[in-house]
Amino acid sequence: MNKKVLLILLVYGFISSIIFAERNKFGQEVDIDALEVSSKTVESWETDEWEVKASPSLPIGKAEVKLVDGVPKNLSDDQNNKKSLGLKFSFAYQGYNSVTLTPKNTIRRYLGQLDEKNERAFVDIQGISLPGKVRAVGVYVLGRGNDYNMEAWVEDWRGDTHLLKFGSLNFIGWRPLIAKIPVSIPQDIESFPPNKNLVLKKFVIRSTPNSGKEDVYLFFDGLKVLSDSYQVQFGGDEINFDEEDRQNKEKAKDYGQSLKSEKPQKQNSAPKNQKK
Repeated sequence: MNKKVLLILLVYGFISSIIFAERNKFGQEVDIDALEVSSKTVESWETDEWEVKASPSLPIGKAEVKLVDGVPKNLSDDQNNKKSLGLKFSFAYQGYNSVTLTPKNTIRRYLGQLDEKNERAFVDIQGISLPGKVRAVGVYVLGRGNDYNMEAWVEDWRGDTHLLKFGSLNFIGWRPLIAKIPVSIPQDIESFPPNKNLVLKKFVIRSTPNSGKEDVYLFFDGLKVLSDSYQVQFGGDEINFDEEDRQNKEKAKDYGQSLKSEKPQKQNSAPKNQKK
């Protein structure tokens, strides 16, 4: 075999490998639709406040929440967004103090095992289901210069909890805080439907060595996710074994479409955490 023929075969093999890599696991060609990345609002705190808990609790720590009028300027164009979640807390002593904000929503999740009756086991957890394959979680926070840090707890479909760091709350005014989702957090499986939604379980606000004993006021609005809502299509996906099969396929799709969708975002467009 001469060098020219060998070179042609190598080039052909290289091109074939690229074409194969651009097919998804269901044998479908991947086009621009596979980049359906957009931001979606999952909570704007218009009707229900979240549950709050101070640790340590009374008589050392106390916390309360309420819905208040006012929103960030960047969200003022939304006529349906009029309120924000207000949080007030204080601790009598400095130390490892924290405040937890938990959604009131309840989500029923399959545990992937059978119960004592040999039926599928489910568990109810508090949290918000995040649509699509999430790349980042963002929320507007109004701070008043208090030295605390904030994190979010998210649970994957396996039941494992992961911490997302938003960073310092030591700033004054409204600021969008964003935490990227590491690729190590599982959000899909090797069968259809592939997407397995993450659940945002709570926000945790933690003190630092510089946190004081004064009353702390924080406000929250515009909880959003940047996610890929692409739905794999394949021949025969319209066929259902039963009603449960149909619901399982449509659940994530319907939930994503029911949320408010803003303008599409470019990849890597999420800003970094802003700190003082």
